Amino acid sequence: MYTALRLITKGCRFSGPETLGMTVIDDPVSAWYGHIPVPRMVKNQVNHLLELKMIELDQKITDALNRLLSDRRLWIVGTLAVFLLLHIRELDAGRNIYWARYKDSAGFWIHPSLPSALIDEGVASCHSLLRYFHCSLTRHPLCQNWDVERSQRLVGHDEMLVTSMKALQSCVSAMRQAGWIGRNASDLYEDGKPDSVGLTISSLIFTEMADAQVKDFH
Repeated sequence: MYTALRLITKGCRFSGPETLGMTVIDDPVSAWYGHIPVPRMVKNQVNHLLELKMIELDQKITDALNRLLSDRRLWIVGTLAVFLLLHIRELDAGRNIYWARYKDSAGFWIHPSLPSALIDEGVASCHSLLRYFHCSLTRHPLCQNWDVERSQRLVGHDEMLVTSMKALQSCVSAMRQAGWIGRNASDLYEDGKPDSVGLTISSLIFTEMADAQVKDFH
């Protein structure tokens, strides 16, 4: 799913001698300067197929998450899976911020829904997933002291699990110290760079449930 999103973001280019009549762009101020762009209609069709694939994969992943989140013994796996899915969804929503902020005078936007509507839909799906995570798995294991016997007894003294828990705690602590948890996408977004909103939503699984609210995304 992440690969499909990256392909949409990066766009497609010709890999062989066939260029469908397109030529090298010689305008030095063009984003395509020195390259042969793929015809817009072809690019739109490719992106549409990739978006359909993302929808299909999102459903499969969500179904798998339902099974993971019902088993607290798989807390690490479930937490990382939710984090990655939230990260993909935030980047997917982030690629529409430009279109929501600026008037499309050239008519490049062809989706039947408004950019802001697609962003709000993506944010709503993230809210739902965040709430599901906090109500099912919860973030309590991150608050445990895994060096003490009592905590280790909770996981049957599973050394690999204890090590994994401590490693994740260390990562979350580093993110918090760097100020990467709970940031607003609207403050961080850079035009044409959907990656700039990374960790704005996905990091919220490491907060208290009351604080896991997406605000000012676009």
